[in-house]
Amino acid sequence: MLSALSLGATLYMPATRPDLWQVVNGEKYPELRSVVLCLEDAVVEHDVEFAKENLKKLLQHLQQNQRNSQHPQLFIRPRHLEMAEELMQWAEIPLLDGMVLPKFGLSNLNQWHSILSSDLKLMPTLETPDTFDMGAMKELRQALQQQFHPVLVLRIGGNDLLNCLALRRPNDMTLYQTPIGALISNLAGQFLPYGFSLSAPVCEHFSQVKLLQDELYLDIQHGLSGKTIIHPAQIPIVHQAFQVNEIELKQAQDILNQDAQAVFACHGSMLEPATHKHWAERILERAKVFGLKI
Repeated sequence: MLSALSLGATLYMPATRPDLWQVVNGEKYPELRSVVLCLEDAVVEHDVEFAKENLKKLLQHLQQNQRNSQHPQLFIRPRHLEMAEELMQWAEIPLLDGMVLPKFGLSNLNQWHSILSSDLKLMPTLETPDTFDMGAMKELRQALQQQFHPVLVLRIGGNDLLNCLALRRPNDMTLYQTPIGALISNLAGQFLPYGFSLSAPVCEHFSQVKLLQDELYLDIQHGLSGKTIIHPAQIPIVHQAFQVNEIELKQAQDILNQDAQAVFACHGSMLEPATHKHWAERILERAKVFGLKI
């Protein structure tokens, strides 16, 4: 069963690329777990028609050729609602695993709901000014719970949110050292306790490996699942970050042991199954998906 965590590093790439088949077939980046073919920000206006034609050709190729067993989950990101409605008329759309919903919010939730197939896994993106309004986010959460197709994961659009503040993240700071850090904490509190998953925003400074590693540590401590990436070199770094170490695994197993005491010590830490159960379950899921740190 597909989970938010199993998406791992999600590579965004323009739908104009000539190598779409090699990527979605798992040939070019064998470690890649999920890919989003973008028709929005990654495509300039005069290339939109070409991007749609290129995507159509890919889907037709998919219809005629079976993909490798180890292929990434395939999503598309339409430019806007109108484009999504157009794409939903394509006979090949069921070949997709899901769709990213750009600029998602209360103002367009009903419109998205009316045009989408319940078979698609949905990844709405929180990237508009009302994302900073926790009252609006509470209303959005309640609306999603009541009247929307099941959401695979809510994606946090870090750069769009910084753009709302007329900011850009420097190449020597994690996102958590900007105003978006506080926002991520608030979004975690607003959505995670209610069964939703959040994915981590992109680190666009792909040559800054240490910066990405530091940011991933904080992503994980904020309960985020996977991370948007824009360069294939980031794939192994993301997946390694979500691996667990032997001590974490041992503690998680001890916490979930049906014979565990109410409170006990393990590797110098106090463990309490009543309050650490969900953490332990998460550790076991990470270990199953990403394995142990070497």
